[in-house]
Amino acid sequence: MTSSTKRSILITGCSQGGAGNALALEFVARGFHVFATARSLKSIANLEEKGVETLTLDVTSRESIAALKAEISKRTGGKLDMLFNNAGIMYEAPALEADPIRIRQMYDTNVFGLFDVVAAFTPLLIAAVPNADHTPTIVNVASILARVPFPFASAYNASKAAVSAYSDTLRLELSPLGVRVVTLFMGEVSTGLMSADNINFGPDSLYADLEGKVKERSLEHAKTSIRPQTFAQQVVDGVLQQKTSYIWKGTNAFMIWFLNAIGPRKVFDSAMKSSVGLDQGEVCKNIYERGQKLVGGQ
Repeated sequence: MTSSTKRSILITGCSQGGAGNALALEFVARGFHVFATARSLKSIANLEEKGVETLTLDVTSRESIAALKAEISKRTGGKLDMLFNNAGIMYEAPALEADPIRIRQMYDTNVFGLFDVVAAFTPLLIAAVPNADHTPTIVNVASILARVPFPFASAYNASKAAVSAYSDTLRLELSPLGVRVVTLFMGEVSTGLMSADNINFGPDSLYADLEGKVKERSLEHAKTSIRPQTFAQQVVDGVLQQKTSYIWKGTNAFMIWFLNAIGPRKVFDSAMKSSVGLDQGEVCKNIYERGQKLVGGQ
């Protein structure tokens, strides 16, 4: 099968070691013409030998998006069968102490960058509709944390909730145009996205007593999370079956889906507080006292 007859897919955020890289390898193994992107070509060099076309993309730059659209249009005749918005970053910090600059940088990637990529590339999916054997599809990567009050990641959780809400609306708007929209609620995957090395509350934090516990949480997740390759196989299976608009894959994804379907919110609250020690009376007392000292010094 030549490149011109294969179904084409663009995947963002494909750096080696991540879920996007594994997805690119899985899609090319299934016979797709895969365009994999990252900010640095060096970070996706491993994909070239497998037949994946690698291109640079900074999703926070409209100029970069426009340049990529022009290049892919040239290579595919102005059509695209699938867009997989995987690019994303994670920033963990207490909500009251989070760096607003880092929050905005995260939103530029996770939310606004995704919006801009969808706006740029959807016309190529629409152009593929008349002669497509399968429904042209957009997959937006949300997270199970869009549905769970995961402590000390409030801004990240909210960014993924934004992706979920956007995808639900986009699904309705693109339906008459013949384009399918899938929301992937990604569970824990062993990719390094959540790293203990990135957690540094500092001694003056209201939650200084919990920093060690939060780091332990990240280390435990790294040990127990599904491998990217297995995750990619499961996700591609779900996408290609074309039976659902929602895919829940990754460690704990099914449990979160199930509890969302039948469980009260207090189940999530209790589990999440316990995971970082916010259910411990002495710890909460210390946080309260620090808070009172903070406002007393204003």
